[in-house]
Amino acid sequence: MILPIAITPGDPLGVGPEVAVAAYSRMLQSETLRATDVVFVGEQALWDRAADLVGLAPGPRASMRVLPADANADPDHGHLPEIAAIATAVRGIQAGRFGAICTGPIHKGDLLAAGFPYPGHTPYLAHLCGRPPDDAVMLFAGGALRVVLATVHIPLARVPQVLDVACIVRAAQAGIALLVDKLGLARPRVAVCGLNPHAGEGGALGHEEDTVVRPAVEALQGGPAVVTGPYPADTVFASAARGAFDLVVALYHDQGLIPVKTLDFGASVNVTAGLPIVRTSVDHGTARDIAWTGTADPRHMESALRMALRLR
Repeated sequence: MILPIAITPGDPLGVGPEVAVAAYSRMLQSETLRATDVVFVGEQALWDRAADLVGLAPGPRASMRVLPADANADPDHGHLPEIAAIATAVRGIQAGRFGAICTGPIHKGDLLAAGFPYPGHTPYLAHLCGRPPDDAVMLFAGGALRVVLATVHIPLARVPQVLDVACIVRAAQAGIALLVDKLGLARPRVAVCGLNPHAGEGGALGHEEDTVVRPAVEALQGGPAVVTGPYPADTVFASAARGAFDLVVALYHDQGLIPVKTLDFGASVNVTAGLPIVRTSVDHGTARDIAWTGTADPRHMESALRMALRLR
């Protein structure tokens, strides 16, 4: 049985609702989506407003299925509408009603100020799945590059303190599992970035390659993928884009996201790996400055929906 994708709106003041409905409309027209493939989770009035804004035609409008968010899906944080929608969608996956969740971006600053203790979707999804936050790994795929992040939303100055063999191995293994189990790659080729310029230049520019990165690469060898490195980050992404590698393990946020958003912005999808659920999302933020003007580009959400359909 093919289960539908649950779409959550994210920040109600952001572009998430409108790009979700616009993507739905475009994909129905191109016949890459059936009306039964998705369920919109959240407030009916919010989705109606988004449908009005993008001028959703009467036929697709009538086909939209909306499931109200259940605040009790997260008794601690369900008073926040965007969080209630996420929790409702995840509980639906766990109950066998949905095959995946596709999320609009949330406003991390506002949620943290409201007492929400998680700095983004990824650790919160781990919480809902009963897993430690580090089990949830950010992977970007859909364009020329596939990139998984060993560390995520931490200050750059803290990266050398936080980076260890375990977090590199965990990120790589989560990414490899997704490539093997969901995308059907028999033996992925995985490149691990170095931390320092020129991958440390033999110790002249840093020692983390020898003390942390190389031991992680060695720990990953002999598994289901061919893992090599450390490679200089200023060249490895170009090699991957030309087809030399199936996955790159980046050691910090911008090391991986700058090449992804330069080469694949709009095509790349944020996929949460390492959890027993499938979650995809756009590769941009809430864009409140253009929200509810009808000018937001829905192609990013289309890419996220296509990936969710592929992985569910």
